[in-house]
Parts: sequence; structure tokens; C-alpha cells
Amino acid sequence: MPLGVALAAALGCAQSAAADEEPLWEIGVAAGYIDTPQYMGSDESYSLPLAIPYIIYRGDLLDIDREGARGWLFTGRRISLDLGFSFGLPVDNDNKARRGMPDIRLTGQVGPRLNVDLTAPDAPTAYSLHFPVRYTFDTAGKGLGWVAEPSLKVERKHLGDDGRWSARADVGFLYAGRRFNAYYYDVDAPYVTPQRPSYASDSGLHSAFLHLSTEYAWDERLTLGVFARYRTLSPGVIDDSPLVKDPDYVTVGVGFAWSLWESERRVSR
Repeated sequence: MPLGVALAAALGCAQSAAADEEPLWEIGVAAGYIDTPQYMGSDESYSLPLAIPYIIYRGDLLDIDREGARGWLFTGRRISLDLGFSFGLPVDNDNKARRGMPDIRLTGQVGPRLNVDLTAPDAPTAYSLHFPVRYTFDTAGKGLGWVAEPSLKVERKHLGDDGRWSARADVGFLYAGRRFNAYYYDVDAPYVTPQRPSYASDSGLHSAFLHLSTEYAWDERLTLGVFARYRTLSPGVIDDSPLVKDPDYVTVGVGFAWSLWESERRVSR
């Protein structure tokens, strides 16, 4: 399952909700807890307490932040193009639905993303459209084809009497090619059982999702965050796979980020 945004929302929430200008770079530590399905459609989950160091860099050509690492290819007043990265967790054959089948390896995704800013001047709420297209591969070097995940983001900062709260909502769809869907959801002849019939995936709409998160800037160094992500595979082309055990599920997480060092130079975001 791609976790770039979800994991970062739980652990990488070091963006200040109370400042328009932020350090060029930050180094700190983040900790939290996330409960997420082992793969999209699984009824078994990973419960992961995590504590990791983090680096944030807010450059003109490179951003490393809560959404992962991105290289800026083009920036305009309303439209920008960046290069993003994401990853998916491995799944071994201890998963009941996949017992006896090959393990799912750690996967990575890389590709361009077109961003369109829809925010009116001086509006308190920011609106933007995002159109990422990413190539997927696993750690064995196997290519898994392309995925696309268009979304609408709504974000509001400086909430509450002290202006320390921020909130964000993302809604969108995941489209995947045949090779990506086959990697997770196909059942080939050697792995057919009475409870697991043969299955061959199609390409097309995979799922729809809604992601909600909120953050609180305790002070200039400590930020707390919580998120929930609902995803449904019911309208997708792989909903009838015998490996889809729960087409509707919620991923949740909570975490904090403590900034230990930061640059004196400030940048406007």
C-alpha cells in the first residue's frame, strides 16, 4: 500500500501552523503510531509504533517535507510541476488471504505531479488540484506499471483563538494499470484453493479515498498531529478479487514532531 502521505501525516507533521515564514531546513525527531491494512483491501493490518529522525528542506528546486521528497520541475503563479516519490509496505505470506502465495516486496513509486492552485487572493482556505502519475517497481527491480491519483486538497491554517491549529482534507481516486493490479490481486493457477479461485485483474479505477488530518503547533519546536484516511475499493475494477477481503477501511495515526535544529534563514511558502 502506498503510505507516503499517510505515514508523513502521522510522523512528519513539523510544519508550523502559526508561521507564514519557515526555516529553510529543519532536523528533528518524530514519533507516533499508525494502524493500516497490510495492503489495500486486506482485512489484516499493521500496527506500527515508530520513532525516526527526520529532515525537512524547503528549497526552490527540492522539497523534503510531510508529503515526501519532491524535485520542482516548474513553478508558476498558479501551476507547478514536481517529481514525487512514494513507497508501499511489504506483505509476507503469513497474511491469511495470501497464504502460500509469493510475498509482496517493498515497492517504490516515482513520477511527475501537476499542481493547480485554485485559491482566491487573501482567502483563508486554500484549494488545489493535484495530478500525480507514478511508475511503480519493487525491490527486485520488477516494473509494475503506472498509477495515477488525482485529488482535491482543501487546507486551512491559523485556526483557533491562538492560531495554532491547522486542518486539511484530501479527496481523490486511484487509477492503476493491469500490472499493478495483477501484482496485488491476481490469483494464478498454482495458488488456487477452494476458498481462493483463479483471478485476473483489469486496469482502471482502483479506489476512492478521503484523507483528513489536523495539527497543533504546541510551540515553535513541537507539533502534534492526527489523521484518518478512508478508502473504498467498492467502485474499482478489482473489487471482486478473492484477495480483497475488506473493500472499505480506515487508516489512522497519531504522532508528534520535535524540531531540534533549524536554519536561521527563513523562506516564505
